[in-house]
Amino acid sequence: MGRIADSLRANLKEIAQSDARSLREMDAELKAATQDISVPQFSPNQKIQALLGEGSWKQTNKTLINLCRSNGIKGFSSLKKAGLVALLKKHGVKPPPRALESFTKKELVQMLRQLLG
Repeated sequence: MGRIADSLRANLKEIAQSDARSLREMDAELKAATQDISVPQFSPNQKIQALLGEGSWKQTNKTLINLCRSNGIKGFSSLKKAGLVALLKKHGVKPPPRALESFTKKELVQMLRQLLG
C-alpha cells in the first residue's frame, strides 16, 4: 500500500507543478497583452468635451456677445446674430459646445453612461 500512495503523491506533485507552470505562463501572456493595449488617456474635461461634441453657432445672442467679450473682440454691440457669428469666425473663435439644456433626456443618459463606463 505504501508504494501506491507514494506513486499517487508523486503524480499529484507533477500535476501541481505542471498546473503552476501553465498558470505562470498564462499570467505572463495576459500581462504582455494588457501592456500592448494603448488606450488614449483623457482628462475628465477632455472626456466631457468629446461627449458634448463639436461646437455649434446655434447659440443665443447673449452667449455670442459673451464670446466676443471674452475674446477681446470689439464692435459687436450693434450686430445681430449673423453678424456676431461672422465676427467670431473672422477672429478665429471656435463655436462653443451645445448647452446641456439643449440635449434630450436620451442623449444625457447616454453621455452619463459613457462617463461612468
